[in-house]
Amino acid sequence: MHRSLALALALASLLVTLLVSQMLLAEGLAPPAGYKPDKKTKRLFEAKCATCHGDDGRAKTELGEEMAIADMTKSAYWKDLTLEGARTSVLEGIKRVHQGKEQEMKPFKDRLTAEQVDALVLYSASLKK
Repeated sequence: MHRSLALALALASLLVTLLVSQMLLAEGLAPPAGYKPDKKTKRLFEAKCATCHGDDGRAKTELGEEMAIADMTKSAYWKDLTLEGARTSVLEGIKRVHQGKEQEMKPFKDRLTAEQVDALVLYSASLKK
């Protein structure tokens, strides 16, 4: 019984990941019309991302300004960003110099599931004005 439940949960999780991936690819990293994030995703963003990116994605935080993090609400942030690039940044982290400032985001590959990463990317894309 436990194996069949675990298999069903794994398949459901895979299906959700594939659906989110298709939505993001089809929409060019834009959420579908009428998208409303669930409370769990919003809390996850606040817990894992908002320290640097800000609750609203504008990066008007102490760390965001210190590292010259780009504003997620601007089209320029999303212009060349692909779904795979966004996933890689979250999972593998970032370490670079941008506008003369060091930017570092620690990897989340050991702390977030694939479904959580896709939910965060979708939520982040919804912040674009």
